[in-house]
Amino acid sequence: MNIVRSRLLALVLAAAFILVGCDIGGLAGAGGDQIKIAVVGPMSGDAATYGQDFVRGAQMAAEKINAAGGVDGKEIVIEQFDDRNDTTETANIAQRIGSDSSILASMGHFTSSTVYAAMPIYKANGLPLVVISASDPKITQQGNEWVFRVSPTNDLGAQATADLLVQQLGLTRIATFYLNTDFGKSEHQYFVERVQQNGGTIVLDEPYQPDTKDFTSGIIKLKNAGAEAVYLSSYYNDAALLIKQAVASGVQTRWFASAAIISNQFPEVGGEAVEGVITARVAQGENWEAVAAEYRQKYGAEPTPFVIYAYAATQAIAEAARQGGATRDGIRQGLEAIENLDTAIGPLSFDQNRQAIYTEFEFLIVQDGQFKPWTP
Repeated sequence: MNIVRSRLLALVLAAAFILVGCDIGGLAGAGGDQIKIAVVGPMSGDAATYGQDFVRGAQMAAEKINAAGGVDGKEIVIEQFDDRNDTTETANIAQRIGSDSSILASMGHFTSSTVYAAMPIYKANGLPLVVISASDPKITQQGNEWVFRVSPTNDLGAQATADLLVQQLGLTRIATFYLNTDFGKSEHQYFVERVQQNGGTIVLDEPYQPDTKDFTSGIIKLKNAGAEAVYLSSYYNDAALLIKQAVASGVQTRWFASAAIISNQFPEVGGEAVEGVITARVAQGENWEAVAAEYRQKYGAEPTPFVIYAYAATQAIAEAARQGGATRDGIRQGLEAIENLDTAIGPLSFDQNRQAIYTEFEFLIVQDGQFKPWTP
């Protein structure tokens, strides 16, 4: 009888240890004096400047929150991970993060493709993800309750620019170049549909691969297309190279591009060729400018929108932990409850799909090597 009782006791204790060790969303990371947030993006390679923006924005917000006492006395800790903007590496990184019970939330990744690669892994591990860059609207329309986004979707900027070209500037013959990726195809589709709805015509529709360095064939087509303007669904590096090569070959047209080009590197890479390029961004308020001023003082440079989105995402996660508790599921529930939270992007609220709500856009133009506000 004693042997039977001993074995039963051993089984009960073993089961207790298994439960304690499980990485369950509602328990993972509970307790302790830290709230660890993973910041994931390209920390190396051609897109490393974006990853740097993510980390800087998150760390600035964490420093301010911690200086004010943290979250109920808990310190916000930022841990950065390099997914190299590669979907295979992203899946590996997401699994590492998901299986680390000390990490309570993740923010990133850069492209829609990498977010799609990470989403099911975070969901399986019960880990909330706050997207701060990837802009495909469908990301938050998958029914994945663990995914939130503070950055705007690419349909908004693309449609605002299409309205600008056709309705305000009277440019009706439009050429497009777009990255043959989830981001590029999605953003390009919204732009083209809006141009056509407005009565404009797409005279050239040219996809290109992410590793393209020579745009000669597309530029030859552009010369023969009779375009009054060109729209690029691109990132800063490929957009700058394309425009530079087109201008050098004698192309004279007006250039417009997605907000993904907004980086200090764009005018540096493009030089004189990108002077006059116009892009759309979400309207900025006093909070945005306050964080931007803090960034200028700290780093001596103008922040990109991704710095501000990362800052706001950190604020949102901190508030979610305050409201729902410092666990993975507590943060998820806290994020769902956020309404008009005072953040770097202004009052933050999520819609039914966990997407931050934006209503106003404004335009920027490259002048004297800098992005400056521009009014049509």
